[in-house]
Order: sequence, then C-alpha cells, then structure tokens
Amino acid sequence: MASPLTGSSRTNLTTNTMNYSHQTWKLSAFLMLCAGLNLPAQELTFLGGLLPQTALERSSYTWQLDYRQDLYRNLAASIAVINEGHLRKHHRDGTAFEAWGRLPFFQDRVSLSLGVGAYYYFDTQPLPGGDTLDVHGMAPIYSLSATGYLSNRWFYRLNFNRIEPANQIRVNTMTVGVGVWLGQGKKPTPGKLGDAPDEYAYVTENELTLFGGQSIVNTFLSQKALAYAGEYRRGVIPHLDWTVSAIYEGDPKIIRRNGLATQGWFVNTFFNDTIAIGAGLGPYVYLDRKNPATSGRKNPATVAPLASLTFSTRLSDHWILRLVFDRVTTSYNRDADIFLLGLGYRWPSL
Repeated sequence: MASPLTGSSRTNLTTNTMNYSHQTWKLSAFLMLCAGLNLPAQELTFLGGLLPQTALERSSYTWQLDYRQDLYRNLAASIAVINEGHLRKHHRDGTAFEAWGRLPFFQDRVSLSLGVGAYYYFDTQPLPGGDTLDVHGMAPIYSLSATGYLSNRWFYRLNFNRIEPANQIRVNTMTVGVGVWLGQGKKPTPGKLGDAPDEYAYVTENELTLFGGQSIVNTFLSQKALAYAGEYRRGVIPHLDWTVSAIYEGDPKIIRRNGLATQGWFVNTFFNDTIAIGAGLGPYVYLDRKNPATSGRKNPATVAPLASLTFSTRLSDHWILRLVFDRVTTSYNRDADIFLLGLGYRWPSL
C-alpha cells in the first residue's frame, strides 16, 4: 500500500513531471521532423482487449490509441495512448514512445513488427482514509504486433505489450483493433506524408472555438463535472500551431479549477486539409478554490503541464468541429482528464 506524500515524494513527482514535459517536447520535435520529410505510411489505430490476471491483480479491460509512422521499409516509430483499465489498487494509463522493426510479407499485405521504447505512466492508487495517490513514472515497454491490410486504407492489427516498471505492477496487454492509413493515394505510396506536396503550403487559419464537455479527476471515485473552454488557434508555420485557452474544469467537489493555458501544437492534415490531427503541450496557470496553497494568499495561481490531443474536421469553408483531450498533471494528487467537443469559426489572416 502506498504511503502519503512526503516532501521528498513531492520533489520526485515534480521532477517526473518535468521529465515528462521534456519527453513530450522531444516527441513533438521528432513528429515535426517526420512532417518535413518525404516519409511513407502513417497509420492511426484503435485497439481494445484484455489485461490478464497477475499474481497481485485481477484481469481488466484495456484499450490503446496508436499513431505509427514508417521511417523506412523496415523501420517505424510510434506514439500510443494506453489505458490499462481498472485494477483493484491501480488505475493506470500513459503514453508510449516506441521504435519498431518491421518485416512485411505477401507483397506488403501482412507485416510483423517488434517494438521497444519508453512508457510514461499515471497510476492512481488508493490511500488509507479514502484519499488518492497519483504516481507518475517511466517504464520500459516491449511490443509485438501483426497487421493485415484489408484495402488501400483499412487494416486490422493484433498487438501485445509488456510493461515493466521497476517498483510498480508489471502487466501484459493483448488487444485487437482496426486502423486507417492517412495520406494521399494508395498504400503504400513512398514519398507521401499527408496530402503532400500541396499540404506543405498549408498553415492553420485564425480559429476561435467554444467547447463543452466533461472533466474527470484521477481518483478511485473518478469524480466528474461539466467542463467548458474557449480557444484561439493560429498557425505559425506548416505543421505548427499556437493556442491560448480559457478552461473551466467544473465543480467535481474535490477540486474547482479554472485558468488559462498556452500551447504549441504539432499538426498534420489529410484529405485536402479537411481533417487535422495534432498534439500539444504547454503551461496551464490555474486557480483551485478547493485546494488553495498554504502561503497566506487567497487562491494563489499555480502552474501545471497541460498535454493535449486534438482531432478536427471542416464542416464548411469557415466552420469546423474540434475534439480535444487534455491531461492536467499536478503535484498534489489531483490529476484530471478533460474531454471537450467544440464548434469553431475560421477566418484568414489579414
């Protein structure tokens, strides 16, 4: 059973949070490099399945959202969001960064891949008295996948992960899912990334979006509340956006946070710029009126890393529909996920 946080534990959590920020920035830089090169396939996959029972924990569900980029015919890199379900003493999820060796068969209609990388996890654990501990850490991850291509865009994938943190539970995940190849023309098409080459000239226009959704605090009770946000987005250069956002996480009883965030985003567009996918990172300056700091000031502002994923689709020349997932990483055991859906208006720069 985990013990309450000591001063050194808080220092370790803060250090881990900073390490995660560095890792995410490195990943964003890598993805931007991929966007600037004439690389072939990019694959988006959703998988679901089973986390088998271990000696300490019962079995659970698991799911995974995976973006994989082929660098060469036999080498790929990926980023994946993995949710390990709800075990008795652990609610763990995280982000995996992996390099893959790939072996294709039958004229590229089937492939086997072996992956290895780093998994940054968020593990929610119960404390005596009903409180919750949010443990952040890094672990090695080893993966094996088999892929069968059903058409020029659609494929199915079987995936096995082994996650081995040093001082936490070690688990296997087994999932199966479907995916889509994103890009122009038929797969595989060497030298194509998104809608190349015309996409290289595309820079996101000015965009103002209003969101509604739900926040979920990462505790064993998963307290929820209605959440709202407003975002201004502007493209800086191709594949790089900048945003400023106002966020209200609602009132899930144990927190009541609101604040301002600014983020840099790696983005890529597909299907003649009608669909965009992106990943963002930046500081979130917030007030938590349920957990003010003990500095004598009333509701002092605090800064936390905000990591986000987004998906948008054009409804017309000016109107877009945008989905955003935010992860707030705190140092006082009140991490939260925010799911937002919004309607946005775009206009060109003057």
